[in-house]
Amino acid sequence: RDVVVPGETGLLVTPEDPAALADAIAALLTDPARRKSLGQAGRERVRQEFSISAMVDATAAVYRRAAGR
Repeated sequence: RDVVVPGETGLLVTPEDPAALADAIAALLTDPARRKSLGQAGRERVRQEFSISAMVDATAAVYRRAAGR
């Protein structure tokens, strides 16, 4: 699972594309509401999908599948 969902929890740019990175940074600098929304959504996604409880459940599921259960 990815932490960043493009446009929902953050912005993704093509690696080694400084113009795209500059555009993404500029877009966030000029839109405080979007920054806040992306930040809140990102925190919530991490809280739900990557908590200790979620990771334990995911790991247990892997072991159950490996054991054929």
